[in-house]
Amino acid sequence: MRVEIEKNNKKFKIIEGEEVLLKGTRPKWYSSEIRFFHNNKTYEIKKKRFWSTSFILLESGRQIGNINWNFKSGFKIVLKHSPSNLQYWLKKEKAGKWYESDRDYILCENGETPVLTIHYTLKKWKEHIEVEFEDKDNADYVLLICALFSMKQQQLSENAAASGGFS
Repeated sequence: MRVEIEKNNKKFKIIEGEEVLLKGTRPKWYSSEIRFFHNNKTYEIKKKRFWSTSFILLESGRQIGNINWNFKSGFKIVLKHSPSNLQYWLKKEKAGKWYESDRDYILCENGETPVLTIHYTLKKWKEHIEVEFEDKDNADYVLLICALFSMKQQQLSENAAASGGFS
């Protein structure tokens, strides 16, 4: 499965083979909010409050999950529709040689069991993202979008720290 990002990170698609499984947009260029459509439902990820580091996941206007950021543990995803409110953590691992930008982002259930892996590479200033579920029969695309969102937020915070903060 691959992720195609177009128009200055404004629109994205999840594609398997030649079939588009999911489409999404970032309604405002300055906002981290995203909106996506899956199974005839509209989902949104938006900040909880203006200065907050937490995000909420909405399904047709109803809250179904949270994405929280913590300095020690990174991003944690909690979906209310999952059994017993499972928690998911996003871990980053270096892939390839030391001078390459290849990364694997692994989403783990309760910090232990891998659920999906996001393979991220940057070639000729263009992002290439491929996703692989551990259990291909039970692919949760809402969880996938939450993981991709968390990956992007983590990259933004790392880039801000590397550049010395504000310009």
